Amino acid sequence: MQNTPGGGIEMYQECRHIMPNGVRCHSPALRGTAYCYFHTRLNRFAAEQSSGQDEPLKLSVLEDRSSIQIALAQVLNALASSKLDPRRAGLFLYGLQIASQNVPHNLNILQSNAVPFLTRGPEGEELAPEKTVCDPPDDCCTCDQRDNCKDYEPEEEDED
Repeated sequence: MQNTPGGGIEMYQECRHIMPNGVRCHSPALRGTAYCYFHTRLNRFAAEQSSGQDEPLKLSVLEDRSSIQIALAQVLNALASSKLDPRRAGLFLYGLQIASQNVPHNLNILQSNAVPFLTRGPEGEELAPEKTVCDPPDDCCTCDQRDNCKDYEPEEEDED
């Protein structure tokens, strides 16, 4: 929820990126897009990489333990299928080892708050369902969405 110049409250959409562990990104999405600033740039970078060079192996961003596990499987698969030479595979594996040391080591790779279902974007990408966010109850009485909000509880007026 953001304050507008007129003093009102504005609700916003959450980023619809789903991380490899199944949890959605909770950053505010840029207006008119499905993604936050980081994931908009990430998708643009990935599109440029895939159309530019003919690399045998492209790893996604190593943002959590699940993405590191996926990248590890990709490297081992490329090595086993001879798409990646052993020296380069060693460099990839060393980088994955460093990345693994930089992420939190919780017990669950798949989170209990994982996205329950997926939708498809205009280019076929997997997206989390749309989600509008606000910080109740400060200005619920002036919010346009209050009648459809599960968090809205109208105050009962005191009777004298």
